Formats: sequence, structure tokens, C-alpha cells
Amino acid sequence: MWLELFLCLLLAHLVADFVLQTGRTCKDKADRKWRCPFHYAHALIVFALSWLVSCECSFWWCALIVGMSHLCIDIWKSYHDGQVYWFVIDQALHILVIAGVSVLWCLSHQWAIPFGISPLAISASVAVLVCWKPANIFIKMMLKHYSVNMPEGSDSGFNAGALIGTVERWLILIFVCLHCYEALGLLIAAKSIIRFGDSETKRSEYVLAGTLLSIFIAVLAGLMVELSRSII
Repeated sequence: MWLELFLCLLLAHLVADFVLQTGRTCKDKADRKWRCPFHYAHALIVFALSWLVSCECSFWWCALIVGMSHLCIDIWKSYHDGQVYWFVIDQALHILVIAGVSVLWCLSHQWAIPFGISPLAISASVAVLVCWKPANIFIKMMLKHYSVNMPEGSDSGFNAGALIGTVERWLILIFVCLHCYEALGLLIAAKSIIRFGDSETKRSEYVLAGTLLSIFIAVLAGLMVELSRSII
């Protein structure tokens, strides 16, 4: 089924684009544009992981499409500034290519997730990764886009906030998947009490905005897992 292949390729994409990339390599790609060797090394990793998760030798040409398109999209993006909409367009283009390749392959091949791995496990892994680095990057860009200024001591503050936000999103994801909405409500209420006790308006607004975005992403990821459970 094409959706199973799509989830596996999406998982490979998330690992390559967020787990195996650092802030330094991303900055170097943005600064040096097409001349940066990290562009080509990264595309090679995307190709290799896409081919690996398929467990099909003949899938190489589809993996090559994914890798080459990833390279072109990344180089194109390097010529645009770091606004949140460019980040969203970049990821949307990658996902569209992955979806197209999945449908194209499954039109002429029967494919199932190898080693008897449950599609739900792949879907949950995708949700866990989405709630990690991609969510942190998206939230930081959204706050910058809407001029929700980071408080003094910004770097250390954001690092701590990113860690708290990641754990928070993982907890919300678990609660949604287990249908424990009461626990979700208690978590949100507890954070609200902490916010109202904060006398610094700027810091309160910054954290509240980040918290709402964080909850939205985690709930959406949990609902996507639930949807995949019913479809696959």
C-alpha cells in the first residue's frame, strides 16, 4: 500500500533532514548556497536512507528521484531568507515528492513494510520525530515572524524551552493516542498556573505563544497517528 511506503520514506526524510543535520551545517548551506558540499552530502544521505527503508534493490531509481529533488529544493531554499513560510514550503515540497514517488512505485509493485513491522509503529515514530526538532524550529520561526520577542538571555532560554517543549509534546502525543484527554487538560491547566504566576509580561507572552503552538502541533500529530490507525 502506498501509504505504508509514504510513511517509511517520510520517516527517512525526518531522520536525514532533522536528526542528522546540525545548525552549523544548515547555516553553512544557507551562506554558501550551491557551493556548499553539505548540500550534496545531505542529498546522498537522503538517497541512501530512502533506498534503505524500501528494502528493494530495484527501488534505487525512486530513491534517486527523492535525493535529487531534495538537493534541488534545498539549493533553491538557500537563496531565500529564514522566514517560516519558506520553511513550510520547503517541507511541503519534500513531502509532495515523497508522496508522488510512493504512489508511482505502488502502481506497478506490491509493497509492504518489511520485517513485519507494524504501520502504526512507523506512524508513531514519525509523530515522535515531528514533535522533536521540526516542531522546535517551526515554533522558533513562528515567534520570530510574529515578533514575539525572546526574553533576555535568549539562547539559554530557548534551549531550556525547547527541551521542555519537546517533553511536553511527547506527553501530549501519548495522552492523545491513549485517549487520556483528562490528563491533557491537567497538563495544560498546570502550565497556565505557572504562566499566571510569572510577573514578566514579555516572558509570559513568549512562553504562552510557544506553549499554544506546541500543544497544537502535538495534538495534530496525535490525531494523525489515530487517523493512520484507522486507514492502514
